[in-house]
Amino acid sequence: MKILFFSLIIGTFLVAACAEKIIESADSVLVRSLATSNLLGQWKFKGYSDGKVPPYDVTLEFKNEERKNTLNGRSSVNFYFADFEINDAKKTMKIGVLGSTKIAGTIEANQFEAIYYERFRNIARYEFKNDNLLLHLENPTNETMYFERKR
Repeated sequence: MKILFFSLIIGTFLVAACAEKIIESADSVLVRSLATSNLLGQWKFKGYSDGKVPPYDVTLEFKNEERKNTLNGRSSVNFYFADFEINDAKKTMKIGVLGSTKIAGTIEANQFEAIYYERFRNIARYEFKNDNLLLHLENPTNETMYFERKR
C-alpha cells in the first residue's frame, strides 16, 4: 500500500513538472523574432518602384499581440487585416488571408485598392533602407512597395 501511495505522489510530481516545461517550436521563433523586429509599428505607403505616388493616405501597422503576428491598415476605401509570418534572419514574409471591411467607394478608389490588395498578397521579402520599409513582391517580380515609418 505504501509503495502504491508513494508511486502516485511521485507520478503526480512528474506530471506537474512536465506541465511547466515550455517546448519551443519553430513558430515561437517566428513570433519572438517579430517582437524584436524593426517591423513593429505604423507605416505610411509611399508608392511602388515605378515612382508613382499613391493619391490616397494608405497605412499599415505590424503588431505582435498575445504571441500572434498581425497586421492591419487603411487602404483607399477599406480597413484591412491579416496574420503573417516572418523569418527575420532571411527577411522573408508570408501574408495570410487578407480580410477587409466592405465600405463603398468611388470607382477610382476601388480600383486602386484592388491593385494594392493584390500586390500586398504577393509580398515575399522585406528590407529597410533609410528609415523606409521596402516590401518586395513575388509577383510581379521586381516590384517593390515603399513605406515610411509614421512618427
